[in-house]
Amino acid sequence: MSFRLTERIRSLGHIANLINAGHELSEVLNLIVTAVCQRSSWSSSAIMAADENVDLSVLVARFDPLFQIGRNTVDTWTLSTSPTRSVLGNRRPLVIEDAQQSADFPGYRLEAVERDYHTVVLLPFSTVDEMDRGLVLSVHAHERRDVDEEEMAFLETVALLGSLAVEKARRTSLDSSQRLQLRAALDISQIAMDHVLTTEDVEGFTELAQQHLKIPFLFLDFVTNRVHLGSGAKLPAKVTQQSLVRTLRDRLRRADARQFDLVDAVQLGTAASDKQQSMIVEPCIAAGSVLGGIALLTDRPLVAAAALTAQQLRAALTVLLLRQHIRFDVEAETHGAFFARLFSADWRDHAAMLARAHRLNLALDEPGRLAAISLRAAGDKTSDIEHAVVRELRRLMPGGSAFRDRDAIIIFMPERHSGGAAARQTLDQLLREVEWLTRAAPLACLGQVCDRLEDYSPARRQLETLLALAEKLGRTGITETADFGPLARLVALADSEGLRDFVSEIVGRIEQYDAEHDGDFILTLEQYLANRTRLQATAGALGIHVTTLRYRLQRIAELFDVDLDEQETRLGLELALRVRRLLGQHG
Repeated sequence: MSFRLTERIRSLGHIANLINAGHELSEVLNLIVTAVCQRSSWSSSAIMAADENVDLSVLVARFDPLFQIGRNTVDTWTLSTSPTRSVLGNRRPLVIEDAQQSADFPGYRLEAVERDYHTVVLLPFSTVDEMDRGLVLSVHAHERRDVDEEEMAFLETVALLGSLAVEKARRTSLDSSQRLQLRAALDISQIAMDHVLTTEDVEGFTELAQQHLKIPFLFLDFVTNRVHLGSGAKLPAKVTQQSLVRTLRDRLRRADARQFDLVDAVQLGTAASDKQQSMIVEPCIAAGSVLGGIALLTDRPLVAAAALTAQQLRAALTVLLLRQHIRFDVEAETHGAFFARLFSADWRDHAAMLARAHRLNLALDEPGRLAAISLRAAGDKTSDIEHAVVRELRRLMPGGSAFRDRDAIIIFMPERHSGGAAARQTLDQLLREVEWLTRAAPLACLGQVCDRLEDYSPARRQLETLLALAEKLGRTGITETADFGPLARLVALADSEGLRDFVSEIVGRIEQYDAEHDGDFILTLEQYLANRTRLQATAGALGIHVTTLRYRLQRIAELFDVDLDEQETRLGLELALRVRRLLGQHG
C-alpha cells in the first residue's frame, strides 16, 4: 500500500471521528467542512443547500481560514447561476478546473475571484437537511490542480461519511422534536378533557383545538346539526352547513375510527362539476351512534405526533357530544312524560301543571300548536328520525319540543305572533330532514291552536284521527283538518277492505267494462250526479251533445241494470264513487 493511500485512509478515520463528534445538524455540517480541509490539501470547503422553493443556492457551512474575516460576502445565489442544481440533478461529482475562467456558472465565478480559488470539486450528499433541501459539498484549491481517481475516491468517501453524519443528526433532531410533540399531545388530553367535562360549548372547544391542530379542520356536531370550522378552514362556495352535514354524515357512518392515516376524496358540492376535497374523515362514536366527527383538510396521512393530537381531541369531542346527546334524550323523555300527563287529562291543579311546564322551559301559558309526524313506515330509522327532529326543532324554533308517542313524533310549537305560517314552515323543514333520512315522502299532521291546557288533550286525539285518515288515503306531506270533509272522516273510521268491497259491489262491473272497452261510463256517472242529474249541465261538463249523453245513460241502465230514476240508486252510486275517489282508485 502506498504512503499516500495510507495517509488517505488515516485521514478518513480522523474525518469520521471529527464528524461523529457533532450532535446538532448545524454543528455536524461545520465539522465536515473543517475536517476535509484539515486532513487534505484543499484550502477551503463549503456546503450548499438547494432551496427550490425560492430558487436559491444557500450557504449552510463554510471553512476558509485564509479569507479575511469581516469582508462583505454573498451567501446565496440564484440556482441557475450556481452548479448546485446540476450536481444534485446528475447525482455525480463535478470538477471545475478553473472556476475563475469558467463561464458556465456566473455566480460561482464571482466568488472564485473574490476568494481567490481556481480548481473546485463539488459532490452531492445522499441525504437532505431538516428542511428537505438537497446538499452539495465543495472543496477549493488556490491553484489549478489535477484531480486524479484516488483523490476523487477520497472526496467521494468524505461526502459519503458526511451524508451518514447528516442523516444521523437529522434523525436525532427529528426524534427529539417528535418526543416533544408526543409529550405535548399527551398534555392536550388533560386540557381537552378538563374543558369538555365543565362545558358543552363546542365553539370554545374548537378554539382550543386550533392551538394544537395546525391544519384546517372541521368539527361535525350531529347532535345540533352544525359544522365548526377551525384553523383557517372555509366552506366551498355554494356549500351550506346543512348540505355539508348531510354529506359528511353519510361518509362518517361508513367510516371506522382509525389513526388519522387514511386520506379520502370527498365531493362536498352537489353538482357533478364540483371538485373533490382531499381530507381525513374520522367519526366520534359513543353509545352505538355516530355523534359527529373530525374532518382534516389534508392530502396526506398525519405524522405520529399530529395523529396522536388528533386522537386526543377526537376522544374529548366524543365526550362533549355524548354529554349533549344524553341531555337531549333526557329532556325529550321528560317532556314526553309531561305531555303524556297533559294529554291524559288526569290532572286537576292548573297552576301546578303550568309551574312544571315553566321548569321544563315550555311556554304553555301562551298559545301553542301540536303537530305529528308518522313513524309507521320508519322501520329501523325510527331512532334516527326522532333525534333529527329534536335536533332540527331546537335550531328552527327555540322553545319547541319533540318526543315520541306510540307510532308518531309529537311536536309542540309556540304560536308566537306569526300565526300558523311559522308552524307550517317549521314542520315543512322537519319533513325535509325526515325525507332525506328515509328516502321516502313522510306524512305529518298540523293541529289547531291550543289556548288553554285543557285544549291539548282533544288536540292530541284530533292528530291521531288525522294521521289515521291521511294514512288510509295514502297522503304524504302536511295535512290539516280542513283538507278533509265529513265523508273522508267517515271513511277513516271504517275498515278500508270493507269500503273497497262496497265500491266494487256498486260500480265494479262499470269499471271493468270501461277498462275493457276504453269507455267513459264512470266519468259520465260522476258528472251526471255532480250536476244533480241536469242533462244540459252534464253534457257541457263532458263536452258532448245532450243526445249523446242520453244514449250513454240508457246504455248504463241496460248493461248494468241500473235505474237512475230511483233516488236510493243515485245515492248509492254517488257514495260509492266518492269513496272510490277518496281511496285513490280513480285515474
